[in-house]
Amino acid sequence: MNFGATIKKIRKDKNFTQKELSDGILTRSHLSQIETNNYYPSYDKFFLLLNKLNIVFEEFLFVQNDQKMLFNQQIRMEISEAANMNDTEKLKNLAITAKDLYDKTENITYYHYMLICKALISYSISHSVNDEMIEFVTPIKEYLFGMDNWYLYELKLFNNIIYSLTVEEALLFSRTSLRRLGNFQYFLEFQHIEQNIYTNLSTLCLEHGDFQVAKNFAETAIEKAKNYTLVYEKICSELNHAIASINLGESVDAYEVIKKNMLIIEYLEFDSLHAHFSSFLKKFNIDITN
Repeated sequence: MNFGATIKKIRKDKNFTQKELSDGILTRSHLSQIETNNYYPSYDKFFLLLNKLNIVFEEFLFVQNDQKMLFNQQIRMEISEAANMNDTEKLKNLAITAKDLYDKTENITYYHYMLICKALISYSISHSVNDEMIEFVTPIKEYLFGMDNWYLYELKLFNNIIYSLTVEEALLFSRTSLRRLGNFQYFLEFQHIEQNIYTNLSTLCLEHGDFQVAKNFAETAIEKAKNYTLVYEKICSELNHAIASINLGESVDAYEVIKKNMLIIEYLEFDSLHAHFSSFLKKFNIDITN
């Protein structure tokens, strides 16, 4: 579907006449020319039309693409889902898909997606940061650190590689990223990115044995998960918080929190996630069988 046809379809679906939609933005004749692809509006006029139609730009693209999600967005969401579920097989397939797309298009996005998949696979095997994983994310790290400023894409990339950084690097760049993220607070992805950054920072600090900082980040992550009603993220954050608390000798309720959340994960059949946290508990000599 072309640009003009998309505007026309949305207008008709929303029961707007040309006069109603164009009023206060441009002339009706100009809107008619837009819908027949004989005239293209300026950016400000275009977004005023979208605003009047009560749709966002991503939704416009979705309709223009015959109600199919753009593939680079689809593969990103599939990677995120596979990562949350620790689905190694799916990550392997997505890595192959991303590599094929990069070879065909030379689009750096697909190159980054391939590297993220491989890094996540490497992490899922050992359940710890390892040299192979760091090797995979190094090109992404170099890409990010070469940017003068970060936008949503770079913020998401940073979120994906936090666990492979040193604590000093992660803390330094998380301050910058969280300040920058504030500019995007009205975007749909904001809540997930913000909460995930704090959860990933807590995981990183656990990996490096910095339990007090891990606990602090987990507390913030839990609060964000509650505020945004992110159930899955709340479980992961509570487990991180409990593990940190036990290692700090503050284990009052921590074992019960772990037992409860591990049962929830098992009940929901998040097998890979259960295996991940079981390995994590073993790493820190935490026994919840008693």
